[in-house]
Amino acid sequence: MYEFTEETRTLVDLVRRIVKDHQMPLERRKLRGEDLFVKDYIPGREAARQAGLWGLGLPEEFGGANLSLVDQLAVVEESKKCLTPILFGGEVSRDLLRLKGEQKARYLDPFLSDAKRPSFAFVEPEGGSDPRGHTATTAKEDGDGWVINGTKIWVSGYEDTEIVFVLARVGEEGAGGMSLFAVERGSPGLIEHGPMVMLGGARAVDRGSHYTAYKLVFENCRVDKLARIGGEGADFKETQSVVNLARLGQAAATLGVSQRCYEMMVDYAKNRVLFGSPLSEKQSIQSMIVNSWIEIQQNRLMMYTCAKKGDRGEDVRIETSLLKLVCTEMVNRVIDRAIQIHGGVGCTYEHPLAHFYDYYRMSRIWVGASEVHKYRVLARHLLA
Repeated sequence: MYEFTEETRTLVDLVRRIVKDHQMPLERRKLRGEDLFVKDYIPGREAARQAGLWGLGLPEEFGGANLSLVDQLAVVEESKKCLTPILFGGEVSRDLLRLKGEQKARYLDPFLSDAKRPSFAFVEPEGGSDPRGHTATTAKEDGDGWVINGTKIWVSGYEDTEIVFVLARVGEEGAGGMSLFAVERGSPGLIEHGPMVMLGGARAVDRGSHYTAYKLVFENCRVDKLARIGGEGADFKETQSVVNLARLGQAAATLGVSQRCYEMMVDYAKNRVLFGSPLSEKQSIQSMIVNSWIEIQQNRLMMYTCAKKGDRGEDVRIETSLLKLVCTEMVNRVIDRAIQIHGGVGCTYEHPLAHFYDYYRMSRIWVGASEVHKYRVLARHLLA
């Protein structure tokens, strides 16, 4: 079992109190069928900000909490145990931190202050989980700007964004010829298709009552020179760093949800009497509970060991791929066991399990499908 330091335990306790005071009441409202709005999440968001939980991984010079990777994941794990988690602010890609002057004012400062929220468009219709090998979107210099052509799909967070960061090819085939471009919503030549309603919940009504994604088509979409992020040295590594952090964050989220489901299993099994005895006395129920506990502990140990390596500056690309795979597969098994133990009550949307089941089924596809991690990342690494 992985044990936190005293400092990390204090941080986790702080997050737990904020979730209890501000987010769990929202969860109860959601389970009663009430609509939730962005304004309903503001008190918890502000409580987190007042507690110093703003820009969790950002350096202090940018107003961030400058937490270690271990502490960031601990915060995410604890906050995600709730169906209506804290919406932490000040989260930006670290690639934007090097921006200066007008670029900084346009593409960094608004996100740091929470005046704007970013969205990312990496995936293409033919690419799926392989943006490196299937980026057909191009950006070509034209006079005092760039012209972008191509199509992106599964763009999430777009319903309340003002700027979308687009991965486009600027040179020859290969990852080295790609860069990020900041495209403002409403730009001429940017055509929106959507929203597409997908599996998932815990969305505020004014952000879409369900998890949504968009398809974006760029037809001679013109942006100015400042829109290119990173200049001539930009390449796929910038995107990969975003993806690696997303995979770790996803692992932490699935562990938090798995722990919540495990605790619900134990509580229900102890108190539900069937055929004259508690469910907890049935061997099949014990097996489901024990197997869930083992998986959670194994994966937590692996995740925080990986985070420690990341804090030391070591290359953890393979570990993050493995974590994304095993943790998202795990959370689906754990939720399924929890629903099986709860029976019919676990299948209603008056219970958190049904919502978790909806939302985390997608986790096996987000940021690279399980099969991609098995056969494109891990197998390639092992057989190199």
